[in-house]
Amino acid sequence: ARWVGQKLVIRIVRSLTPASVGQLNDKFADLLRRGSIVQGKALPQERNEPEILSLPRLILCPHRRSFGRFRQLLDAINRAECA
Repeated sequence: ARWVGQKLVIRIVRSLTPASVGQLNDKFADLLRRGSIVQGKALPQERNEPEILSLPRLILCPHRRSFGRFRQLLDAINRAECA
């Protein structure tokens, strides 16, 4: 994972199903400062890491607090159904 401005970009090995992303949004909305958790591709600012540009990402704008809750999000991502 890395910060790109106010966005946290979590690199994942396999894309999640749309239903899984929806479940993450429902369960972890309290972590978000604004917007929602979206699945996407590398942001332009990540071009300096060409070896991982092809990995899918989860992109969100979280509050920078509640790190225990953030750990729960990571555990849920690891358990989520892949596409």
